[in-house]
Amino acid sequence: MTKFLLRCELLLVYAAAIACAGMMLLTSADAMSRYLLNRPILGAYEITEKYLMVATIFLGMSYAYRGGAFIRVTFLVDRLPRGAKIAADHFAHLVSLAYCLIFVLATGQQAWRALGDTATLTTLPLLIGPSYLFVPLGFLAMCVLMLIDLPRVREGRALLFAHDTPTADS
Repeated sequence: MTKFLLRCELLLVYAAAIACAGMMLLTSADAMSRYLLNRPILGAYEITEKYLMVATIFLGMSYAYRGGAFIRVTFLVDRLPRGAKIAADHFAHLVSLAYCLIFVLATGQQAWRALGDTATLTTLPLLIGPSYLFVPLGFLAMCVLMLIDLPRVREGRALLFAHDTPTADS
């Protein structure tokens, strides 16, 4: 099961990386076309805004969680005794998980409504609705990872509370 989830996460990360590369290429090509040929690429801004940017941010959320990329303020919790620290970590983890689940439900409902909408980009006949699916998908992947990570909180190995190790350059 873990291997399957890792592959799903890897698929999402690759999709986010491809969206990021596509966003960079499309923006660069649009800028060059606009200034060199005086002919901008039709819909480049909208495709970047509605699809590529959303995919880049939200499909990479579980990878960012796994890598400890989220902001942590630990100056108080680090000074607590072990028992109180574990209790505070459990509380923080459960609150984070609850927020994540709320976002899955809310953005899932929004995506469901958007899929029924026939709105298209203003310059291209491309439906906007499918782009809304990236958000709940990213939050769902992060929720699953947080649920898997929940038992590690007691051991102090949860990814949410991973400490960065200082390097020799720091």
